Amino acid sequence: MVATQLQKRDPWAWSVLLRDQVTADVVVTAVSSKPLRFPSRHGRVIRYLLALENHSDPVTVIGKRTTPLEVQFYQHLAPQLPRLVPPCYFIHPPDDTEIGWLVMADVPNDISPERWSLEDVENIITRLADCHATFWGQEETLERAGIPHFLGGAAYSWEELRQEQAIYFDQGPAAMLSDHALHHAGQLAPVLLKAANGVAVMRALGGWPGILGESHLAAAADLLDDPAPMLEPLRLLPPTLLHGAPHSYHWQLSLFDDVYLLDWQKAAIGPGICDLVNFLEQFELLYADGDRCNMGVRPFWPLSEETMVDSYLIGMRARLGPTFQGRAVRQAMSAARCLYVLVNWFALFAEWFAEMPNPYVWQKINALPENELIGSAHEPIARIRPYLQGVYGRFLQAYRSL
Repeated sequence: MVATQLQKRDPWAWSVLLRDQVTADVVVTAVSSKPLRFPSRHGRVIRYLLALENHSDPVTVIGKRTTPLEVQFYQHLAPQLPRLVPPCYFIHPPDDTEIGWLVMADVPNDISPERWSLEDVENIITRLADCHATFWGQEETLERAGIPHFLGGAAYSWEELRQEQAIYFDQGPAAMLSDHALHHAGQLAPVLLKAANGVAVMRALGGWPGILGESHLAAAADLLDDPAPMLEPLRLLPPTLLHGAPHSYHWQLSLFDDVYLLDWQKAAIGPGICDLVNFLEQFELLYADGDRCNMGVRPFWPLSEETMVDSYLIGMRARLGPTFQGRAVRQAMSAARCLYVLVNWFALFAEWFAEMPNPYVWQKINALPENELIGSAHEPIARIRPYLQGVYGRFLQAYRSL
């Protein structure tokens, strides 16, 4: 049995696969498939419907093209997280194109993020704490599983950075990091370079009226010039397994109290507080059908951010006992928040240089009230402005707390 037979919907191959999972002599009579989403060349996801002999209802499973990193996660670490990760039935290692393939249990998404209740969010925080506690301080175990470091790793040289990120030197604004910043950045150097270019782009546009002013840009530039006050509090925390992108659209909640976290393509070794801040900062955003280009804002929060943080810290303390230093984790929240905004939002702005809007037009668009933007090509800007006001307000407050 090989991956190509499964992908070509061979009933015999699927029969063999199912027999390895159950004791019954299962016979698959027909296989159909339906693409679910295509976020990247590494992330094609397909639902397979398997018709069974003597059964009226088909069985569904998920097939996923993915990265070597996610394959390694499912090979070595997923079995230790049975309450968080769906069962994986088949693993095909990466081929010459560096693309692997997984067959996993189909997880129903019965409770969409906009309908999450207080109990649902508490369950998510509990699962996140379970994951971090399971691998708390197990840096060597995670390294042997092939998981990369988020904050560690060897520092980049200027030559390596210029070669790897040539587009930002040759075509972009080419904002530079200082030698001091490069020394402290480690493996974060490429994304901090993108963030520096993002700051340059936004300054060239005159900021973002009502959202991103000179005080925000100056704070970002200061952290990019000297990231040590932001990075060192995080590096002092015990490392654990990070999901890397635990946003709402990666959580699947069922009516049977199942809570699963999908898409481990950004798994890394680092401080758990980075995952928590990542979840909190994205919690307000809603994505229609998982499409990150079609964003809306959550109408209400089932519980406050502070309550979520407390629930996480209490959960970690319950699992790890006195070895868990909750005060140090809480004190590192400002650093984690600053890092999140730099590597996600400021780095995103760096991509605008290819089609940078005219500064005059940009300012004119942002001066328009929201009702005049609805129905226009700029409607996404209107929908996301209230959310980004909060993001950069929290960023500035966190920067001043470092």
